[in-house]
Amino acid sequence: MEKKIFLLLLSVFFSGMLSAQVNISGLITDDDNIPLSGAAVMLKGTKTGASTDADGKYTITAKKGDVLEFSFIGMIKKSITVGDEKVINVRLASSAVNLDEVVAIGYGTLKKSDLTGAVTSIKPESLANAKVGTAGSALQGLAAGVFVTTGSVKPGGDASIIIRGQGSLRAGNAPLYIVDGMPVEGGLQDLSPSDIESIEILKDASSASIYGSRGSNGVILVTTKKGTKGKGKVTFNATGGTQRMLNKQDLMNAQQYYDLSSTVFPDYKWTSEELRLLSKGQTTDWQDAITEDGSYRNYNLSVSGGNEKAAHYLGVDWYDQKGTIRNSSFNKATVRYNLDAQTTDWLKSGVRFNVSESSLKNINEEADSGYGTMFSAISSQPTAPIFTDEGEYFDGFLNTKANPVAIVDLLDRTTQKTRAVGSVYFEIQPIKNLKIRSENGAELEFFNVNSYEDGRMGQHYAAGGHATKFAGKKRYLQTENTATYTFEFGEHKLSAMGGFSASKTEYENVTADSKNLSPILKYNNLGGAKDHGPNGSYAVASTLTSFYSRINYSLSERYLATLTMRADGSSRFAPGKQWGFFPSAAVAWRISEEEFIKSVPAISNLKLRVSAGMLGNQNIGDYAYASTISQGGEWADYVFGGELATGSVQNTISNPDLTWEKAQQFDIGLDFGFLDNRIAGSIDVYNKKNKDLLWLVPLPKESGFDSSLTNVGQIDNKGIEFTINTVNVTGKDFLWTTGFNFSYNKNKITELYGGKMDVNKSLFVGHPINEYYLLKSQGIWQQNEAAEAARYNAQPGDRKVYDMGNDGVINGEDRNFAGVSTPKFYGSFTNTLKYKGFDFITFFTYAGGHLINNSLNQYLNAYNTWGNMSKDYYWNYWTPDKPSNVYPAPRVGSPYANGDGTDANLQKGDYIRLRNIELGYTLAPDSFIKKIRSTNIRVFFSVQNLFTATDFTGYDVESSDRTNPYPNARSFIGGISMNF
Repeated sequence: MEKKIFLLLLSVFFSGMLSAQVNISGLITDDDNIPLSGAAVMLKGTKTGASTDADGKYTITAKKGDVLEFSFIGMIKKSITVGDEKVINVRLASSAVNLDEVVAIGYGTLKKSDLTGAVTSIKPESLANAKVGTAGSALQGLAAGVFVTTGSVKPGGDASIIIRGQGSLRAGNAPLYIVDGMPVEGGLQDLSPSDIESIEILKDASSASIYGSRGSNGVILVTTKKGTKGKGKVTFNATGGTQRMLNKQDLMNAQQYYDLSSTVFPDYKWTSEELRLLSKGQTTDWQDAITEDGSYRNYNLSVSGGNEKAAHYLGVDWYDQKGTIRNSSFNKATVRYNLDAQTTDWLKSGVRFNVSESSLKNINEEADSGYGTMFSAISSQPTAPIFTDEGEYFDGFLNTKANPVAIVDLLDRTTQKTRAVGSVYFEIQPIKNLKIRSENGAELEFFNVNSYEDGRMGQHYAAGGHATKFAGKKRYLQTENTATYTFEFGEHKLSAMGGFSASKTEYENVTADSKNLSPILKYNNLGGAKDHGPNGSYAVASTLTSFYSRINYSLSERYLATLTMRADGSSRFAPGKQWGFFPSAAVAWRISEEEFIKSVPAISNLKLRVSAGMLGNQNIGDYAYASTISQGGEWADYVFGGELATGSVQNTISNPDLTWEKAQQFDIGLDFGFLDNRIAGSIDVYNKKNKDLLWLVPLPKESGFDSSLTNVGQIDNKGIEFTINTVNVTGKDFLWTTGFNFSYNKNKITELYGGKMDVNKSLFVGHPINEYYLLKSQGIWQQNEAAEAARYNAQPGDRKVYDMGNDGVINGEDRNFAGVSTPKFYGSFTNTLKYKGFDFITFFTYAGGHLINNSLNQYLNAYNTWGNMSKDYYWNYWTPDKPSNVYPAPRVGSPYANGDGTDANLQKGDYIRLRNIELGYTLAPDSFIKKIRSTNIRVFFSVQNLFTATDFTGYDVESSDRTNPYPNARSFIGGISMNF
């Protein structure tokens, strides 16, 4: 009887336990609300678990009080105690660093935890901070040690990127761009940011030396998206918005200009059109007349999918931007297709193909800065009307410049480019652990620049019209062949790669020029012009042959080493000087894998890196070592048989000893991660020595030549980089992450040829290559300094310049060092907050420690006889009654009045800019989403360049053109992203 009662109670107990267990189901997504396939769900303290399917869904059996642990590679683990609910949806936050992430390293990949070099990896979601512009400009602020400036914010303008300081004088400082194994000239302008899977920036010698003679300025590796096996995916993105010009210059109105000019020139004869404008109290605001609100739109559609045998990705992109200067625009169509096929268990093959076509219209900013659009707009007198009484464009300008409105109305300048880049690869695995890969690619580019300048544009332009056509073609062929063998024995891991590559580049172009031709046909019938020439053509080819190898070694996943070597042979150098050898070595110690550190739970990752090596720069132009001969000209023509004949003459001298610029670099880095990598980052200290710098060295006049391209000296760049990313809060519905980076660089010339301390007073040993060497402005001569001013042929109201030698003469010997033009430090600061479906992003960039020569001020803050000036000058110039110590008196012939050649126009270049502020909302995977078969829909609104804190008063603190810049703009953008 007792036994039966015991069994009954036992069955009731277990039946209660069983009845308490229920099936828990739910959806696991990432911090962007995108379902995660393959995420793990474990019952804490047991081996019971489950994983999510392709739609991010899971089911597991548990009871109230159990703890479920949710995890995914690269995500912060989350634990939830089971209550009465049967559905538990979980949103996992990305950790500050994913050590298992695989990154590209050039001719291969490596886990981030195994890296020995200084490599920064950037994901496509970070590129979204820059909606308007190229993929290159989107890199601004995303990586320590990588200084990105907008260069020109014109439609279609690309970024200027310098990695770890300027190391070259003439051979360029731009990094090498590699897209899916193919080198790309001119940046990333022809690539759609939506097609990018990841970007790796190779900064030190160990990581970049695999590219040898092209790696001294760093390497940017771009990997585009590929299809993956499983459910197919369709993504559609649409963005659009408006742009408004920033920093309009505050100039004098017509009456102020008339009053000031009449004071200086009381007998000046004003035109009837100007007097009529003045009598009506009107002013021509030339800045307003040539600008308007711009617009921007970008549409992108991609389709991807695959199975066990093949995977594909197709992306189609349309980008269209109307500039803030009227009639300026840029549009681009891009199509990308990637295919990977596992043909057999030992053969894999694939195709990469990208074609783009772009059109850039009416950008008159670079080649002709004296008569460019914005310069004409700020310098033209406000008393001048746009049109004459007869309806023609007014052309009575004092400065003989063009009518700004006529420029934007009548200039027809179009740059069209078509570029196709493709490659095919075959990868075989003949035996276990050995992979042999052959990748062969080609690039074909056509570009045309058609220009027609209507004679009505102004006195500067040809009265009968001027048309030019420039057509060019580039052909590039490349083969890359590598063998990689990997094996493990015990705690040892070794990977050895060796390869051979060869490439050939061919350029050709033709130029046709004509004047006095039909304004209807413009550049479409140059043969109908009255005047022709100069016309010309050009063709050149170059080749590069390379051998390279790399060995990666790991012991116990704690001690890491990398050895790299590349040998390059380039046709750009003279026989005997064509080969260069570029070795590097790096070691790393994963301190966090040591037992004495593993016992410290707060430390998740700690790795010390040391690297050293040699890099090269062959970007000197083709056959620059050889002398050149030109036909015709003053020194070539001669009389033969009583007639003038055309001859040829040598115009450059040869230099058979010309060789590579070389960069020796040493780097020490520390990667860290704490609290399950909720806090992670790195610190790097580097010393880069660029040797054999190329420079045009002056030659004695008796040589018959002005200069010779020669290897002349050395530049050192020393710096420190700091990056930290934190996951601050990870609540049930709230996530807050922060990213911050800081870079400091010190640049200095340490050696010049022949023991010289300077070259033409433009390069100085012991000083940066970008340091100003100017006269020192000391304000304005005052009344009580009349006698001293007379010593310098000046008078009260003139600019006072420091006489360093106190000899009563101001000349070049009185110049001194006035500061550097490039930032000493720069970086960015990002905050991302997510609450349920909402996300909010603020992205700041900053730079400082430098000065900018605001060359606009030499025209706007001093009196000139031909153009407008700033209102600040009008109200504050020197007079005996209000003796300014900033602006000189309005006087013709006043020495150094505009500050040219002095430091008077230098302004602090420090700035902090709110580059992007964005609010988005991601629709939850509810019934509506399911009805339209979508997995994710996000809408957003952002403002770019909301504000900039700076003392600089020009159009843009980041612009590379201070005299005739394209004005920066504030962008208001909205968009939608849909995944199916």
